[in-house]
Amino acid sequence: MIQNHAVLKLIDVDIVVVLIVYLLMFYGEMWVGIFAFGQGLIIDIFSGGMLGLFALLYLIVFFGIKIASRPLDIYTIVGQMAVICIAILFKNILMVIFIYIFSMEISLSFYDVLIFIFSAICSGLLAPIIFYLLNLLNRFSISLNLGI
Repeated sequence: MIQNHAVLKLIDVDIVVVLIVYLLMFYGEMWVGIFAFGQGLIIDIFSGGMLGLFALLYLIVFFGIKIASRPLDIYTIVGQMAVICIAILFKNILMVIFIYIFSMEISLSFYDVLIFIFSAICSGLLAPIIFYLLNLLNRFSISLNLGI
């Protein structure tokens, strides 16, 4: 029997990675790198875990997104979904490796691997919807600034 928290754990959309890809499409790489590092620091501060883990993790994921976006076009829907799926799988693998290196106390089951894959797929599928909503929000804020 699946518990309620297990079902919610399956639907894990990593908004930070989606935002990194979205911002990389429209803003300079330096500012997006600062955003990724800053989001990682905020997560580190509020998570109570190892300090610097998520800051390093999201900075490495940012560089991974930059590398993956060269052969895959992040300006197309399929490219966006592929880059986000790859980045989230990469982030989850790196997190397991870092936790193993620093504490050596980790137990990884087949169910956890399935959760990683399902999380990457859910995030990739929801990314175009999130991008559409962010574009609408951007247009709305521009029209408010112009007084239209």
